[in-house]
Amino acid sequence: MSDEIKRVADWEPGTLDKTRKNIGNIDSEEAAIMAKKLGGEVLYEKSTSSYSNNSPSKNTGKIIRNAPSSSSSSSNSSSNNNTPKKRTKEELPVISKKTNSTIEKLMMSPDHKIKQNYGFFNFMRSWQKNGTEKILPYFYEYTLKHNIEHLEGFTTVIKTLIQMAPSTYKTKIASGTEPKYKFLRMVASWSVQSIKSEYAYLQTLPVVLTTDLIPIVRAIFKPIVTVYYYGNNKIPKLIKEIYSDETAYPDSPQDKLSALAKEAITEWLYIDTEIIRKMYPLLMRMCTDSYEPYASFFSLKVADILKFVGLHKFDLLLPEKQKEEKPKEEKKSIIAPPKKGIKDSTVLTGLKLLNQLFPQSGFDKLDEHPDMYPYFQPLYNFDDGFNVLSPENPIQVIMVLQHIIEDCFQGCRNIKFKSTESQKNGSDSIYSILDDWSAYREETFSRLYCEPLKDLTNSVYSQPDYEKTHIGKKTITSLLWQTTYHFMPNFKFDQLLLEHPTDESKYRPLFHRTDFARKYLTLVVNECDANAAHRSPVSLIENPWEHYTFDIPNIVSKRLDVLLGAQNKTANTNATNANLLKYTLCFISVLDWWINNPDSPAYATNPMHIYRVSAIDGKPQFSVEERNDQNKLFADAIKASYQKKAQ
Repeated sequence: MSDEIKRVADWEPGTLDKTRKNIGNIDSEEAAIMAKKLGGEVLYEKSTSSYSNNSPSKNTGKIIRNAPSSSSSSSNSSSNNNTPKKRTKEELPVISKKTNSTIEKLMMSPDHKIKQNYGFFNFMRSWQKNGTEKILPYFYEYTLKHNIEHLEGFTTVIKTLIQMAPSTYKTKIASGTEPKYKFLRMVASWSVQSIKSEYAYLQTLPVVLTTDLIPIVRAIFKPIVTVYYYGNNKIPKLIKEIYSDETAYPDSPQDKLSALAKEAITEWLYIDTEIIRKMYPLLMRMCTDSYEPYASFFSLKVADILKFVGLHKFDLLLPEKQKEEKPKEEKKSIIAPPKKGIKDSTVLTGLKLLNQLFPQSGFDKLDEHPDMYPYFQPLYNFDDGFNVLSPENPIQVIMVLQHIIEDCFQGCRNIKFKSTESQKNGSDSIYSILDDWSAYREETFSRLYCEPLKDLTNSVYSQPDYEKTHIGKKTITSLLWQTTYHFMPNFKFDQLLLEHPTDESKYRPLFHRTDFARKYLTLVVNECDANAAHRSPVSLIENPWEHYTFDIPNIVSKRLDVLLGAQNKTANTNATNANLLKYTLCFISVLDWWINNPDSPAYATNPMHIYRVSAIDGKPQFSVEERNDQNKLFADAIKASYQKKAQ
């Protein structure tokens, strides 16, 4: 003890009290965890009175980060151990029951797995203490841990890229105003230490509730948000640009830089898909009082997000405003854009290509309304609700085509489209369609259509006369109107009730988007075809002859790789952006014909055949046997095609 007293006290009186207030209440377990992670030494504070061996306050003015070992310390803290101090929990925003229910279902969905889904027995959660607020142990024990590791990995690899840069490039990084330099500086300033500390605190809790995650969610999203608004899909392009810059220097370790750039892109894609996307329900619940689908949440709630994470718009990396270019005089297209929903040669080609990509799936006999669930459910793992769609319900085909096109759009995001004319306020654009496309599956179908559909089928299964009740008729009528609002403008049905449900979607109807996309891509593809012989520049896109790129491979991209010989990376490859657009145009044309042409098979079914029915008891059927030979069928079809060409 005499050695301790002889230590020099440098801190002014009251410093430690102020520090304790800033940190907040910390229990003994948390203090031990922080001591283990932070380390340090015993620190002293100046006292207003002299120390003496008999003074009761002789230990005043020092912080001991290690757990006390003396008997006196243990005796002094024994009473506190019985009632440990807890953190002051932050409160969640007050929201309506409907909004809370929607967000809860999102958290319990297979895509997010934040809370336990007990299916039919979810109502029992409300019987337990904090039952509705309990977080799934797997989420905070494993998912969060992996997320932190990948976030740290991304930070480390970016810092390594900076360290390996030549001195002249480091100077540019330090003072450059271009987005890539700002990006490097921002990421280099990230620290995961606070995130790890919050994660360590969670490990001390016997049960983790939603409110307990507020500090760590804030700590995780704060650094990410600083670069997210530059464009989550543009970050890989920035990294590629940085890699090109550094490899341009003589004697640069190109192999190492290439490996680092690939790792950085991979880590960012993980952050984008596994952290930002899958943790967004938590962020939404903590910073706003309304529900927003993922596709629009970060744009509509930017003010709430910044307030929650403690950032200002000046703290963000934002895209530079593009200078408006005077529209160039363009030659009129020889081939006029097709009419809405017309069944032309592009549609016929699209049906052939779909049957080539997915043999025996049913695209060659859509007029017979084949059941596509057994074929595509194993490939795409649709949300609950898709399983109960009747094969005669045209929405089944719509959602399959929507997902196939969504796969194509993942590659189209790396195509640089040019604006042919200044966009009018409120007008559509190809970039807007690319951004919104997934919302038609996640929001319009899964939430607005599947939720009432599941309620209907569950109720009919347990109450055979449910469809005859007022609420049953209301649910059926709502589903029919959802079909008209979003998917099929020519859809006709006999109303069971006169009331019209509210259209809650925040997106343009799908049938408008397919019409625009079909017309726009027709112009692009026509110009590409006209310049294909010499692979000359195209006015509507900047990189038509580059090898297409899918940042994350998917079902369609893997099969296109086989058909177009993507292993060929030379200038003569068929796996170009132009050919990717051709396939995309063909698929969109099929969807546009299916939903916008009143003479398509989509309008030839009974509108009341909404869900599949068991042939045994006439009740709703919730599952059918799935297929497992999809990949074999595709491989066999490719072999047969090669053999036919060889003959």
